[in-house]
Amino acid sequence: MKKLRIGVLGGGAIARASHIPGYAANENCELTAIADILPSSLAGVREKWHFEHEYSDCSELLQKERPDLVSICLPNKYHARYAIEAMECGCDVILEKPVAVSMEEAEAIKAAQQRTGRRLAVCFSHRFNPLAIAARDAVLAGKIGEPYMIHVRFAHTGPYPGWAKTDWFYNPEMAGGGAVLDMGIHAIDLAHWFIGDIKAVTGFSETLRKKIEVEDNTVAAFKFDRPAMGYIECGWTSVAGFYGLEIMGDKGAVLANYAEEKTILTQGGFTPDGKFETRSEVIGTLTVAAWENQMAKLIEAELKEEPFPTSIDDGIKALKVALAIYDSARTGRTIEL
Repeated sequence: MKKLRIGVLGGGAIARASHIPGYAANENCELTAIADILPSSLAGVREKWHFEHEYSDCSELLQKERPDLVSICLPNKYHARYAIEAMECGCDVILEKPVAVSMEEAEAIKAAQQRTGRRLAVCFSHRFNPLAIAARDAVLAGKIGEPYMIHVRFAHTGPYPGWAKTDWFYNPEMAGGGAVLDMGIHAIDLAHWFIGDIKAVTGFSETLRKKIEVEDNTVAAFKFDRPAMGYIECGWTSVAGFYGLEIMGDKGAVLANYAEEKTILTQGGFTPDGKFETRSEVIGTLTVAAWENQMAKLIEAELKEEPFPTSIDDGIKALKVALAIYDSARTGRTIEL
């Protein structure tokens, strides 16, 4: 099996935490080239990994190196530009979420993929979390009956300061939004993955605590294309509280508790003599980190030339709902999709 020549655009937090370690752990990948405008980012990468070539310009890397597979780990503003450019240079692409900051850009990426015939994955890492996988397996197996409600809460203290080394997340021009495009986009994708297409959105999105120009907390309610509803919470101000997802069905419920690193299935109901009884069991544990599992699966698909498990269409669907949340919060209306 030939080795994949790997390019990475952006040497920040997500590249160092997920993409580069994933490639470095796979014997079929060669760390060919990395680009970042910040010398400090390149220096940080260099402390742990060796790329054959380093660039300060992403376009120069793509034009000169033309890697087999490129990870785009740049601020959201640049996702569309470099995803399109990479595919036009003959590269397959692993693109960090959100796919873009506008529907026009997202559709342009899809058009470029169709035009070039290249392959593109969008990073929805929660689909690769063993806790979420166990929950979905239970739903698909009918363990909770017909699902009718989903709740997802993804909230932490925010990407900067701390995890991220720069504050571009809080810059509306660079990020295109706040907690919704960072955390909420994952919750939206899981709602699609578990239940189906979202058809109506009502959202509230505000800056409650941080002195930043984008939202730090959002709550949104959904109606699906089937008899089901759901709601998500995402935020950058949470120091504690539930983190994970739960799906309710007419025969039980399944809870993926990320903090406790376990997935619990609860089943039950009324007995013939009128007593209400339930039984619970742990059906999943965190056997591998989501980012690690995601990169392993995406690289495997690339090597085997199989479809990526997360596609441009998944990215477009999630972005459409995220932008509808903003629209609903701004107008005070329910947005039909």
